Amino acid sequence: MKIETKRLIINKFNMNDTAAWALIECDPKVRKFVNNKVLTYGEAKSYVLENIESYKSNGYGRYAVRYKSNGKLIGMCGFLNDELGIDFGYRYSRDTWGRGIGTEAAQAISDYGLTELALSSIIATVLPENIASEKILIKLGFIFDEETYFMGKLCKKYKIVN
Repeated sequence: MKIETKRLIINKFNMNDTAAWALIECDPKVRKFVNNKVLTYGEAKSYVLENIESYKSNGYGRYAVRYKSNGKLIGMCGFLNDELGIDFGYRYSRDTWGRGIGTEAAQAISDYGLTELALSSIIATVLPENIASEKILIKLGFIFDEETYFMGKLCKKYKIVN
């Protein structure tokens, strides 16, 4: 799996991504709307491994998002199975924020999920204060579904149906 957009290459994580992913995940501002806890190197490595396993067992996972110009890992975007359904998520290094990277990658990957993977529906949860993430979901055509608790926090659940 490899998707190219105007500025990005999106492909599967591999073990060589661990150090770069750990650098992204150790930033408290990046993790603020996840669970507000930074990841250790070992936890970042486990995350990469979980996604590699998910590609094998589910046919999808969270994908590595890289700058096309230099191949630098700048975040992730993709799908994960959770108790609410097939969850769509994304997270990027702080130096990419405000440049449209999130929307560019999310559009490419949501399209991939709906067309290539033929996922029947995708959900996404967002904390009410994470306005930037919510704007991306709305731009992509996700519709507000309900308020729900996820990871112990009240979230807005969005959904898109194929």
